[in-house]
Amino acid sequence: MKVSSPGPAPRAGRGGVRVETRRTPLDERIYALPPVGLRRLGWSGRAFDIRKCLFLDTETTGLSGGAGTVAFLVGVGWVDGDALVTEQYLLREYADEPELLHRLAERMDAFDCVCTFNGRNFDMPLLEARFTMCRMRDRWRDLENLDLLHPARRVWKMRMGSCRLSRIEEIILGTPREGDLPGSEVPRRFFEYLKTGDEALLEDIIDHNRQDIATLAALLVRLCDVNARPGSLTDQRDQFSMGKALERMGELTPARDMYRVSAVPRPAGTLASLGSERICGMANWRLYHIHRRSADWDAARQVLEQMLRRRQLPGQVCVELSKLFEHRFKDYGRALEYAAQAAQYPDAEPAEALQRRIDRIKRKQNDNP
Repeated sequence: MKVSSPGPAPRAGRGGVRVETRRTPLDERIYALPPVGLRRLGWSGRAFDIRKCLFLDTETTGLSGGAGTVAFLVGVGWVDGDALVTEQYLLREYADEPELLHRLAERMDAFDCVCTFNGRNFDMPLLEARFTMCRMRDRWRDLENLDLLHPARRVWKMRMGSCRLSRIEEIILGTPREGDLPGSEVPRRFFEYLKTGDEALLEDIIDHNRQDIATLAALLVRLCDVNARPGSLTDQRDQFSMGKALERMGELTPARDMYRVSAVPRPAGTLASLGSERICGMANWRLYHIHRRSADWDAARQVLEQMLRRRQLPGQVCVELSKLFEHRFKDYGRALEYAAQAAQYPDAEPAEALQRRIDRIKRKQNDNP
């Protein structure tokens, strides 16, 4: 049986880790996360128990993640009945770091996985390094990490550009922060606190960190929902992005459905119509490739012909139609027509390659009158 060490004793004076605990209302849908949504987020596939999931976020002295970077505030959260419990460990002095890590290790021991936002690349490697540097490597638990940054980018990056957590709160979750502390200000505030001992400098950071933990829980619910029910997405950019994500996962049927929806042009004159045709073209192009991969040549031809009518990637489309009629339908006359038509467009294949294609089709046409 594993016996926990008592850990470092709190220091006297200004030292000693400050612990903040709070309970906030919880979206109870978090207890019924759809397995297909979790799998598409990157979960391993084993049984998922939200009660064994620890939400985690850090505030650090820098973003480099090098040996000199310290997590001076670690926030964790977990579900408990109808509430989200947040617990934050604040470093008052560098010498208190072993105590902070001990408290964190004690909490992590009760959980099977951790949910973060870019934690796979930053928070967790940083914390593991701090455990090692403080000679506490045996207390580190390498929990499975459900990282929400990349799933969020897969769905919303085309529409949002930057996928910062605060921006997701505002645009996706509809809960904008007011007077939030810029991330670049966080290290400066901590260093100023070390000089002055004024903990009031850290209150905004504590609030910011607590909000990040709450947002992780809300974001997990939203991401699971849109991944399990991609048809619920209404923005054309999100629909196309989800189609790409599903295609990369090898889920061609739902990917095809999302491409078809995102290929529908938006009404002219509306705000949504701006840039819509470009997305329609990209969606049809991906739809064509799925049909080609499935050897559904008639469906592939129909998509390409629709693209040509709408002048979407016309040069590339003419080349692909020429290939289809040459290699699949053996209609060399049509193949030659499309190859010649491709020469009118700058996005077709290079002139030398196109001429070789035309010459080859003509030879086949002569051999098969």
